[in-house]
Amino acid sequence: MNTKASRNAVASGTGAEEKMPHYLRPCEAARYVGHSVSTLAKLRMRHMREQGPAFIKRGGVVLYRRSDLDDWLDSFTVQ
Repeated sequence: MNTKASRNAVASGTGAEEKMPHYLRPCEAARYVGHSVSTLAKLRMRHMREQGPAFIKRGGVVLYRRSDLDDWLDSFTVQ
């Protein structure tokens, strides 16, 4: 099983990627990537943004695209 597929299976708990929403709130995103909500909040701070995953902020609501979280996690792959 590839890395993305295994992450999706773990995050959804069923193995069905379609059941997981495309946009995730911080608590869902934290669970998906295996970090705390606090860690993701710190990575959203201006001086830390380059180190964290891309996110969307609209009207005070923070959302993460599942594909951006996958890309961010894949950037840590060690060959």
